[in-house]
Amino acid sequence: MAQPTVLPGTKLWILLGDGAQPEVFEQPCGLTTRGIAFTASTNTTLIPDCDDPEAPAWEAKDVNGLSAQVSGNGVMAIESFDVWNDWFQSAALKTCQVTLDDPALGHWEGQFILSQLTYGGQRGQKVTVDVTMDNSGAVPWIPSTPLTAREGTEPTIERRVRASA
Repeated sequence: MAQPTVLPGTKLWILLGDGAQPEVFEQPCGLTTRGIAFTASTNTTLIPDCDDPEAPAWEAKDVNGLSAQVSGNGVMAIESFDVWNDWFQSAALKTCQVTLDDPALGHWEGQFILSQLTYGGQRGQKVTVDVTMDNSGAVPWIPSTPLTAREGTEPTIERRVRASA
């Protein structure tokens, strides 16, 4: 049996854009759990049995819309407090990337709002942060471009990861 190629959980990154041109993306410090969830909203139509109208009808579903939600939680790193607080207080959209950090893969990218920001504390524990980001518009998958295909071109997006303190 062949073993699958897998990634450690630390290779799923949430990167936040700074709005500059070219846009620079940074990974906020402190998140220990990160995720992205996709949802399809559907419409349901009952399709009756023409030969037996009294029989239970089967449901047919059509996709009405797609959405994405990014979440993360971990310790409240002082280095990232202003990032989260300023974004939430601004009520602004921010370009985000959720990256599977492997050269063979790529990332999802789109505009998001910070819809939930929660801080928590418990005696004997560190202060925690929980964040939820909801999309505003499309969140396409952007496959990695092999380096050989980019020779001689300048990247339009620089990715920077803030080092943990």
